[in-house]
Formats: sequence, structure tokens, C-alpha cells
Amino acid sequence: MAKTHTKTTQPETAHPNNSGTNGKWLFKNILFLLLAFLLVKLTFTEQPAYKWVYYNLLKGNMSLIKQYPDISFEQKMQMKLGINYEYLYFIKQSTPENAVILYPSQEAFSKKGSPFAHIYNKIYATRFLYPRKLVLESELNVSKYADQINYVAIVNGEGKDKLSYPTDSTYQNGVLPVTPQK
Repeated sequence: MAKTHTKTTQPETAHPNNSGTNGKWLFKNILFLLLAFLLVKLTFTEQPAYKWVYYNLLKGNMSLIKQYPDISFEQKMQMKLGINYEYLYFIKQSTPENAVILYPSQEAFSKKGSPFAHIYNKIYATRFLYPRKLVLESELNVSKYADQINYVAIVNGEGKDKLSYPTDSTYQNGVLPVTPQK
């Protein structure tokens, strides 16, 4: 005789109440949201770097933009960076785009009485002078552009000894070609 399987039905159980689970989920999310908000608030109010970025950099720049809406990029940079930008802009205007420039060392920029600050950094200066190539004196033995240098940047009188011709002793800051131009 063949066995017949009868399907036994199990009594339906009531679905568990999900409202308790949803309540816990909502509570956890609200708690984490409050903790995240507190962390962000503390970061921005207690960290001096964030205060400086927000209050000095962002708000200061926005007030200048609103005060002078029609000035050029060069004028904005001159207002912001002063003589540092003027020096880099002078180099940019005085050299062709394919120039390879022997750039002064940090010591040349840091001489006592120097009007310059922070433009001794090659990466920073390249930002303004691109596509010109910069070679530091410390890189003369390793740079692939060392044998292509055709201009020398002069800072606080430093660098004139790299030129193949004499210069006026009063020439303190600027850029000159390595060989005199005719």
C-alpha cells in the first residue's frame, strides 16, 4: 500500500510586533545623528584651524569679492599676496612659457630684511609660473632640466653669480637670461 502524505498545516503564528524593532532602530539613528552633529559642532568651534578657515579665509575672501566684484585675477592675487605675487608675476611676464628658470633657495628668500615670504617653495611658485620649469640649485645634479636653464631668478641679490655676464650691483630682485640677449 502506498503511503499517502497528508499535508499537515501548522497553526499560523502571529507576526511579531515590528513596532518595538522600528522604535529601537529610530532611537539608534537619532542618537547617532545627534552624536555626529555634536562632533561636527565641536570640531568647528574648538579647532583653531577650522575657525581660521571659516572666519578669516572664507568670510574674508567673500567680503573682498563683494567689495571689489569687478577686479581681475591679477589684482585679487596682488591684494592677497602682495609683493610675493608681484615678484612671481614679474617672472611670468619677463620669461617665455618654455623658460627653464634657476630658482633661488630658501636661504636667499629668507635673508634678513627680505620682503618675501613662503614663495621659496618650488611647488607653490610653480603654481603661478606654469608652464615654465623651475630648477633649484640643490637639484642641479639630478634635474633633467639642469642643462636647459636659460633664466636665473634673482632674489635679494642672490643668483647673479650664475650669470655669464656682470650685472649692476643694485639689481636685487628679478629675472635675467643666463646669456645676454642681443
